[in-house]
Amino acid sequence: PEDVSEVQLAFLRILSSRASQNITYHCKNSIAYMDQDSGNVKKALKLMSSTESEIKAEGNSKFTYAVLEDGCTKHTGEWSKTVFEYRTRKTMRLPVVDIAPIDIGGPDQEFGVDIGPVCFL
Repeated sequence: PEDVSEVQLAFLRILSSRASQNITYHCKNSIAYMDQDSGNVKKALKLMSSTESEIKAEGNSKFTYAVLEDGCTKHTGEWSKTVFEYRTRKTMRLPVVDIAPIDIGGPDQEFGVDIGPVCFL
C-alpha cells in the first residue's frame, strides 16, 4: 500500500497475533464463488497473499477464505456482489496482493473489486 511504509507494515505484522481482510467482488454475469447451476466452486475467485500463497475456496484450511455474502452465483444480467474474508494467524500473509477471477472474458461479463483494509489484532 502506498500510504504505509514497509517498516510500518513489518512492525504491524510482528506486533499482531492475527489479521483479516475483506475483498468485495462486484459482478455482472460472473461467478465469484458458488456456481448455482453446477453446485460447485470450480469458478471461485483465487487470491494471492503477500507471501505468494494462493488463497482459494477449497483445500488446506490455512489457505481458504470465508464468504460472508454470495450474490454472484449465476448469470442474471444484473449487478451483484460477493464478499470474501480471509483471517489468519500468519500476519505476513496479508495484505492480499493479487486476485484471479475465473469466470470472466465472455460476452456481457463485467466485474469490479473493492479491496478492504487489513485489520491487524
